[in-house]
Amino acid sequence: MAAHDDDAVIAAGYKPQLQRSIGLFSSFAVSFSFISVLTGVFANYGFVLTKAGPFGIWSWWLVAIGHTLVACVFGEMAGRIPLTGCAYNWNNQLASPFVGWFTGWMTLFLYSVGVAAVVAAMMPALQSLFGVTFDANAQRAIGAAIILVMAAINIYGMRVAAHTNTYAVIAEIVALIGFGLILLAATVIKGHPNFEFMTHVPDSPKPYLPGFLMACLLGSWTLLCFEGAADVSEETVNVRYVAPRGIIFSMLVGSVLGFIFLSEITLAIPNVAAVTASSDPLSFIMVHYLGDMMTKIFLVFVVVAMFACALINMTGAARVLFAIARDRRFIASRLFKKISSHRVPARGIWLVTIVSIGFILLADTATALYGAGAVLGAIVYLTTVLSFAFGVRKLPKTSSFSLGVWHWPAIILASLWLVIEIGILTIPEEFHPVAHATAGILVVGFLLYFIVGRKRRNV
Repeated sequence: MAAHDDDAVIAAGYKPQLQRSIGLFSSFAVSFSFISVLTGVFANYGFVLTKAGPFGIWSWWLVAIGHTLVACVFGEMAGRIPLTGCAYNWNNQLASPFVGWFTGWMTLFLYSVGVAAVVAAMMPALQSLFGVTFDANAQRAIGAAIILVMAAINIYGMRVAAHTNTYAVIAEIVALIGFGLILLAATVIKGHPNFEFMTHVPDSPKPYLPGFLMACLLGSWTLLCFEGAADVSEETVNVRYVAPRGIIFSMLVGSVLGFIFLSEITLAIPNVAAVTASSDPLSFIMVHYLGDMMTKIFLVFVVVAMFACALINMTGAARVLFAIARDRRFIASRLFKKISSHRVPARGIWLVTIVSIGFILLADTATALYGAGAVLGAIVYLTTVLSFAFGVRKLPKTSSFSLGVWHWPAIILASLWLVIEIGILTIPEEFHPVAHATAGILVVGFLLYFIVGRKRRNV
């Protein structure tokens, strides 16, 4: 099976170098960890309450439906072009080397800043878990140490990273279902489920729609990078079958479990004003119904989920860098295209580690960069969907996964949503710093393209 998988790599003009060890569930786990419902909800639930109140959780479905359409399109590409660093290679083949390089750059930045963003989001969870307050220097030191641990796991080999991630995903799913049901039961027993929170639009702010749309940040930041299963295509067994299903299944499971969990914690809100004002809304709700001990156990699961999310972001970033470097289209490509004795792009992992620690050291000044990740993801998705729409005729027919009659409806609706999503994440005044950071990242990418990205591929 591995030899058959390698045919796609050889046909693309590359020498198979990475070790195939990822099966169907591990592929799903890679994409699910990128999504990481617990990470996204813990980091952004308070923002939703501030901007749109409890009813704002319904914005989740706008993103979930839109991104599921994108996932279906990506599923077909994952089966047709099963190469590591998927967005880079898909756009390279379907559009042009320029589009390929630029989407590769955006994805590389998105994953790298994602490592730091998730580790930064881990700090409030750790503080609530241990009942202490870390000063800025302590947070930087702890964040850097956590990133170094992730680097060690990644460098030791994909099998170790995949197993670590798989166990973490199982723990996250257990936590979402288990703690969600326990919280719901406690809410019902105490007679406090607030159904009006999910059925009535709040009286303020007025007009309500702008705040509701801004609440889409929760879904956009969480239901992101579901294509991660395709970023490790050259380490996946039976990749043409496995990767598409890993992408789509992770989006479906993440969307459904995420909304169920959001509904459970929203129904349990004891006091909207108090929860909204809390620096840790989830822990506030959990403590109110389940007590300190159960809340601390829940926070352990949150930290595990966040660790896995950051770990797999590092994995993905190193693979994208490897894919670009082996085409000699990155700075010091000869270094970053080399594979270690553990059959991983170790030097790429170290570069991502250094960059991620750099973001952590920037502390509060990196906040806009963290938010830019969601915008970059939407831009990459829109570019890739359009590349697929206009370039799919270049590809042979596929028997692994096909949209069939849903081909054009999925493309049109996904593109329409992504345009709207980019507007939501950039037009509101509060998101202008994020928009400016995104523009800066694109300018840097444009300059890098003319320095190293224009080089002709020479494998």
